[in-house]
Amino acid sequence: MHCFDLRTRTWKDPLREGREKYFWNLTIGSDGNVYGGTWPGCSLLRYDPVRHTLENLGRASDNAKNLYSRQVWGELPGTIFVQVGFDSVRLRAYSISSGTFADFGSPGFTIKEIAPDFICTENNGVYEFYDPRTFEPLPAEPYLSRLTDTDFRLPNGKKQRVLPLANGRYAGVRGQEYFIVGSLRDTPELKRIPVPAPATMIHTLIAGEDGKIWGSCAFGQTIFFYDPADGSYWNSPAVCDSGGEVYGMQFVGTRLFMSCYAGGDHVVYDTEKPWNQLGNENPRTLRSVAPALIRPTGRTVLGPDGGIWTGWSAKYGTYGGGLSRVDPHTLEVESWYDPVLEQQICGLTADGKYLYFTANGGASGLAYKEEPCHFGVWSVEERRVVFLHPFENGVHTGSAVLAAGGRVFVAAGNGIREFHPDTFSFTRNIELGEPCTWMVKAGGNAVAAFGSRHLYLISAGETNAKAIASLPDRVHAAAFTQTGELYFAIKSKLYRMDLHAAGKEE
Repeated sequence: MHCFDLRTRTWKDPLREGREKYFWNLTIGSDGNVYGGTWPGCSLLRYDPVRHTLENLGRASDNAKNLYSRQVWGELPGTIFVQVGFDSVRLRAYSISSGTFADFGSPGFTIKEIAPDFICTENNGVYEFYDPRTFEPLPAEPYLSRLTDTDFRLPNGKKQRVLPLANGRYAGVRGQEYFIVGSLRDTPELKRIPVPAPATMIHTLIAGEDGKIWGSCAFGQTIFFYDPADGSYWNSPAVCDSGGEVYGMQFVGTRLFMSCYAGGDHVVYDTEKPWNQLGNENPRTLRSVAPALIRPTGRTVLGPDGGIWTGWSAKYGTYGGGLSRVDPHTLEVESWYDPVLEQQICGLTADGKYLYFTANGGASGLAYKEEPCHFGVWSVEERRVVFLHPFENGVHTGSAVLAAGGRVFVAAGNGIREFHPDTFSFTRNIELGEPCTWMVKAGGNAVAAFGSRHLYLISAGETNAKAIASLPDRVHAAAFTQTGELYFAIKSKLYRMDLHAAGKEE
């Protein structure tokens, strides 16, 4: 919790609470304190701005599988409403006076509006009304016709969350930009937030044919490029309307195809044309695969059929995943759900004939499910899994899977398994003694494999991986350029290495 004093223009010391990783959002209660929901403890926290203290009020859910206390509302005097999930989604009402939680409303519903004489909840267009004093159900009329219309529509027809200001205007934030409008019918004029944007974790890297290193920012909803020729860089505005955290990136000519969390969006951006995301012209958002699929954990690759393929994880509160394909010519989107039953696609690669993927028990809003991870082969012609291999119990897979030199390298456990596509069999196990977090082609048939502590080079004809450098931390993205330079990301830092002079880093 960070608090900035507007009178002194100074920050107070930040406060943390136990194992909680982040707040989802905040609200002000009728007692003047600030309340927030958390992950992964599903707690309700209370911040006292006078004493500058942070207090944990306990779990907001009786269901131990619920990890999130997300939205919070403090408009009703004496009560804080909390939405919990995602094993079972429902509303909870916290009494400020008694310090107790109670169920409120129907499961799956969220708060739509809190008025002096009614509380409205909503679930997929269905509305329910309650008395704010007794919490007893109310008939829909006359309250349905009195719901406040606060939806702000963008020029592309999408909704945009806005904040009502005291003078009757509305403010909104889109990535690194903001806008202020006089009414909900105005067309916004986006302005850059006039402070340096903080660096966030580099999420994905890809080498463009233009010689630049392109990437995306975790939690940033933006993309960037770095130009090795002159050291310059650029960071974009928001790439789409629904979150926009880019996982997958793949070039086809000058067009950059992206896959984004949390709206399950496919986005295409022509790097040689002016940016106009607000009008959905460039970048352009294509058909989404939500609500079934929302997080592109498998990233994006160019398939043997010329299609843009992406591996996905299922919606919040659901174990599962899928694949999608974008036709780069027609921009048509297709998708397939659960190639492996109730497992997300966590890694994806391709050669001239097949797609290859890894799958595990990860999920959005749920704890990791311990069960055998899988490696699969997907036929782009038949649109189905043609080979599926379960790994031993306790052997975990992740995003590191790579087709190179007529083989497929699959990170599993503390090593790498080599798969032969011609025989559909694993031919050797390359022991590293540490998990492999990422792999990338490194010229010819060589593979650069990033362990948790070391960088390895797997060369054609050699039986073992050769450790060529120590790493300061875990690598989660990498790209190899046409000029033979290896770029990789550790948190918010971009590193460069000349593999011909291994050990010489900058």
